[in-house]
Parts: sequence; C-alpha cells; structure tokens
Amino acid sequence: MSTKLGQIAKKAKLDREVRFTSLAHLLTPAFLKETWRMMNRDAASGVDGQSTKQFASEMEKRVEEICAQLKEGTYRAPPVRRVEIPKGPGKVGTRPLGIPTVADRLLQRAVARILEAVFEADFLDCSYGFRPGRNPHHALQALRRHIVTKKVSHVLEADIRSYFTRIDHQWLRRMVAHRIADPIILQLISKWLKAGALQDGIFLPAREGTPQGGPISPVLSNLYLHFTLDLWFAKKFKPLC
Repeated sequence: MSTKLGQIAKKAKLDREVRFTSLAHLLTPAFLKETWRMMNRDAASGVDGQSTKQFASEMEKRVEEICAQLKEGTYRAPPVRRVEIPKGPGKVGTRPLGIPTVADRLLQRAVARILEAVFEADFLDCSYGFRPGRNPHHALQALRRHIVTKKVSHVLEADIRSYFTRIDHQWLRRMVAHRIADPIILQLISKWLKAGALQDGIFLPAREGTPQGGPISPVLSNLYLHFTLDLWFAKKFKPLC
C-alpha cells in the first residue's frame, strides 16, 4: 500500500498540474487496517461511545462495513464530541477539541495519508507544521541556520488567531480540487466539513473551520495555509524585501 502512495507522490511531484481522478480505490480493508496500526489506540471515544479496544475487537467487520458504505455512497460523517480544554501555559481561556468516533477517525487518517501523498509535492520547504518527518524543532533549527549564515535584520513572530475554526469552507474545497478530482474523496471532505459537533447534548453546525481533533484537519489546514499565506509570502512579499 505504501508503494501505491509513493507512486502517487512521485506523479504529483513530476507533474504539478495533474489532477488525480481516481484515489478512492485505495481505501480498501487492507489499507484501513494498515492505517489503524499507525494510529493512537488510547484516544477517547466519540459520540457513539465506542472505545478503540471495542473497535479493534471487531476490526474485520468494521473495516468491511466502512468500505461497503464508501462503495455505495452511504457513508455518513458523524458529528464530533466537543469538549473545552485549557489553551496552555501562559494563555487565558479554553479552546474547543473535537473527538471523532473511532471509525471516523480511522477513515479520516486514511484519507489524510492520500492527501499528504498528493500535496506534499506542492508545500514549500519553509513549511514545517503538521507535516510528515517535520516538527517545530526542525523549524527552529532552520531559523537558527538562516540567522547564523545570512544577513538578517528582523525576525517577525505572528500567531493566527482561531485559525482552525475560521477556515472558509468554499475556498478550502476549491483548494482541494486544485489537485483532487475524485468525487468520492471530495464528497468525504465535504461531509467532514459539515458534520458539526455535539457539546453537552446540543448539536453545533459547522459553517467554517476544519474538523477539530480529526486526523484530516492538519493536512486540510496546511493546504489552506499554503495557498493563503505561504505562496503569497514567497511570490508577492519576499521579492519586495
């Protein structure tokens, strides 16, 4: 399965204009089980209350059900279970965390692997967040290397407020479609964007933002950031510096 993702990544890198029309065929029971082995098994339960242990005990049956629903076009993205967690040291207030069902989290992660194979070829080298084989420490090392070896007069630090919860769905769909033309993958992403959340028994519709806590969220957020910030900075702003 990894070989097939490698072939997709190679094709995406060789042809920056190609749109992938057939990707959903990768979502087989074997691919889902392979994805399952990469996931965190200690995650909390979603709105259906099923634990990762329970899901694992019914693995064969559940992945077959998911694949059958995808083939028939009947898969429904359940709302996430939303909880509020502290923002972190030195920050005031809380931020929303969405907890998908185990089955939905597995499917999201599988689709995220496919999207990563396609869009990693497009992401700029200066992008480090939520990317395979990269982390904030690598970003700091690159910054230090740049400061030590080049002439630097200013360093700008900025934070995008409520970024994950403010992403525009219409623009995000257009960005995904820049490379993806597979209707099943596009429909799945739309379902996740519209799934909403359940908090204290109240359904909260999703009109903007990416699925909080879902494995698909980081790659979709990176894609949006790539078009709205990274490319703008590299092509418009950087030449003026």
